[in-house]
This record gives sequence, C-alpha cells and structure tokens, in this order.
Amino acid sequence: MLHYAAREETWATTKRELEGRGVVCMSFFDIVLDFILMDAFEDLESPPSSVVAVLRNRWLSDSFKETALATACWSVLKAKRRLLQVPDGFISHFYSISEHVSPVLAWGFLGPKQHLCEVCTIFKQQILQYLKDMFDLDKVRYTTVNVLADDIVQLSRRRSEILLGYLGVDAIPEMNGTIPTDNGPLEEASLV
Repeated sequence: MLHYAAREETWATTKRELEGRGVVCMSFFDIVLDFILMDAFEDLESPPSSVVAVLRNRWLSDSFKETALATACWSVLKAKRRLLQVPDGFISHFYSISEHVSPVLAWGFLGPKQHLCEVCTIFKQQILQYLKDMFDLDKVRYTTVNVLADDIVQLSRRRSEILLGYLGVDAIPEMNGTIPTDNGPLEEASLV
C-alpha cells in the first residue's frame, strides 16, 4: 500500500476514488484518521443484528463465532470489491489490507476475549484523544504552519508511546517518513 501510494502516477485516480467517498483532501488526517479509522469505529458500534445474534449465542464455541465474524467481514469486503470502479486502485489496496485487519478488529471489539477487547478499546481511546488534542488550543498552537506541524508530531509521538508502552514494546526507531526496504525491492505483483 505504501509503495502504491508513493507512486505519483496513482494520485489523480486515488483522489477521484476518495472524493467519491467524501474525502475532500488527500491528507493523513482525512484519509487515515477520518476515512479509515473513524468510519471503522462507527461501523463497529452498530454491527448487523445477525452478527450480534451469533456472538451472543451461548451454545456456539468462541472459535465458531470468530470464524463466522471473519467470514461476515470477508463477505462484505468481497461485495464491496465487486462494485469498485477502479479494480486496482487505492480502495482495492485498502480492501486487501482490510481483509486481514477487519476480522481481528471486529473480533477484538465484539468478541468475548477480554484482553483483546481491552487492547482494541485502548487503541480507539488513544486515537479519539489524539483527534481531540489536535483541535485543543491548549495543546496545539495554530500560530504558523511549522509550529502547528511540530505540535502535531509531538502529539503523534506521545500517543504512539502510550500505545507501545501499553503493549510492552520499546519505542520504534524514527523513520522520518521513509518506507522501509529491509526485505529488498518489491516486485510489482507482490504489492498489496
């Protein structure tokens, strides 16, 4: 996905795709925080009644419930993928990631595993607080673009440190916006 998004020739198509979904500006805030995360959180707050019925059924094992939830996620994504106007565009790449992430997040937020639910809830709380902090004049200075950028970077680092600390992970090395290439060059066919 990072390699796809970094290719300048994809930007016009990506912009059209996202505008069709209500994303007005191609920025990290609008795409990742609003379009991806906030929409996902909203979707998880009101899951389909059939999913809720399966998850609340005491007679079904947890593994069956997890499989049913994953299958429901994949079915929705498959149906959405069929409707794409750009079959190999940004949204298609996003759906490829979602096929792996959505079942885990849905199980985390909706399933019976207390620890996973706690991790997902803390992640959501940190994202929501991050968004609130961005618009808090006591935490972010809107005096110049550079000062604003510095404050947002500091907020990002703080929220990342809190999440990593909760997970017991040491701080990750600073990448300064670079795409990691530890695994060597990627072939076009292997891109997500």
